[in-house]
Amino acid sequence: MVNFLLSFLLLLSSTNTNVESFEGSIEMIQESYYDISYFTYFVKKENVRIDKFDNNHTLTQSLLINLEKEQIYILNPSKKLYTKSDINSKPNPDSENFTILKTENSRMVGEYVCYQWRVKNMERNTEVSYWVSQNNFYFFEELVRLINNTDKTYEFFEKIPETQGFFPMLCVERTLLRKEKYRLYVINITNNAISDDIFKIPSDFELVVR
Repeated sequence: MVNFLLSFLLLLSSTNTNVESFEGSIEMIQESYYDISYFTYFVKKENVRIDKFDNNHTLTQSLLINLEKEQIYILNPSKKLYTKSDINSKPNPDSENFTILKTENSRMVGEYVCYQWRVKNMERNTEVSYWVSQNNFYFFEELVRLINNTDKTYEFFEKIPETQGFFPMLCVERTLLRKEKYRLYVINITNNAISDDIFKIPSDFELVVR
């Protein structure tokens, strides 16, 4: 009986280890009252690239992120410059001011069944609703931790526990009086092989040391 249980546990461990993480691209739109931006995430194993485009669909910035090495490079394509971002591993001191609620509310966002998670901060007069889908988005939990050093888009999401495998298909930030500040939503997800070259800094880009 003991041998059977050990074999069963080893089988479960092996199954979890071999779960295929997402590889492909995720296209998103961020809308506020004043502006609109477009994002494309490219994901392959420990590498993530985030391209940001303005409302004219002009590429304005790229982030090259290595989750394993905990490195972020910020690229300016118009000036052909790049810099390395500092990673701050210190905990956020105002974490206790956040209220988190994982609800059973569900809705379809595109072809994905999503559940609503809400994060509120009274002092900042802000609540963010995340409509999340659980799949093989295992890269995202670590990405959020790293990217919050350079971009606070997912600052509230980082406060949520047990997010492994989840991805927010729709994020809506509002004041506590329900006035919408912005929304960020997925418009397309493509599962496909990504070339390693997309995660390399172009040879004609110049390093800027801060």
